[in-house]
Amino acid sequence: MTPGGWHGGDYAAAGDAWAHAAADVVGAALAHLDPAREGRLPGVAPGAVPPDPGRRTAPGPRLLDVGTGPGPGVLAAARAGADAVGLDLEPGMLRIAAERARRAADLAGGVRFVAGDARALPFGAGSFDVVLSTFGVMFAPEQRRCAAELTRVCRPGGVIAVASWTPDGVMGRIAPTVRRRLGGQPKSVPSPTCWGDPERVGSWFGPLPVAVRTRVERVRVRHPSVAHAVAAFADKPGPLRETRAALEAAGDWESARADLADLFAAHNRAADGSLVLDAPYLLVLGRVEDGNARGEATC
Repeated sequence: MTPGGWHGGDYAAAGDAWAHAAADVVGAALAHLDPAREGRLPGVAPGAVPPDPGRRTAPGPRLLDVGTGPGPGVLAAARAGADAVGLDLEPGMLRIAAERARRAADLAGGVRFVAGDARALPFGAGSFDVVLSTFGVMFAPEQRRCAAELTRVCRPGGVIAVASWTPDGVMGRIAPTVRRRLGGQPKSVPSPTCWGDPERVGSWFGPLPVAVRTRVERVRVRHPSVAHAVAAFADKPGPLRETRAALEAAGDWESARADLADLFAAHNRAADGSLVLDAPYLLVLGRVEDGNARGEATC
């Protein structure tokens, strides 16, 4: 979600390993919007045939996926019948997401993509029924402002859903494990895992006209081996790739790479040579209050 940090590399090798969590987040958001959906897969009733993409009988909920990346959230939403918009600041990510949408044959709802900044979403107040982010907005700076923007563009009675890695979980510990060879996270840069801290999240949304609740969920992440996972993360666009470049310049990358392998091995649930991680994330669910005037986002 920050310009320049997410180009190059191979996102799919790492990010697709947990992309299936997006369907869970979309399902939770739509169930919160409409409790009649509770217990169903997104957009599909038990025993029902998935909807025909060419036969929409009614408009679906308007949904915005902030920090869509390669599109797992917005595509899951479209499969569930939503009129979905994926937003990202990085054009390369949007191209990947748009190509995946173009190839998909099972989309029940509409999908489009917009370049934009989570700190100043290019939509009017109350534009969406659901505003969500799966491991996306957590990387944007000015986190309090981002929370205000998510709330601003969600209509009264609408739902906000954000999934972010917890600070103490295996995914949340990847960056600190590698960065400690550089002296840790710069104090001027907020950690993405602040979005995985219920107290921090509560302080951001507390002054806003939205009632949020949080719970910890888990997603199973699989890689063929620890070495495969280390290589995938080392080449994944984003902050870790930038850290790798700094470590290589300092001659410390191989030591940091070994630290990362040790982290994965310590959390590995597989005994067959593969890597299986049960990665915890914080799910934030909120409903925007009815009847409250909402102003522009502030820092």
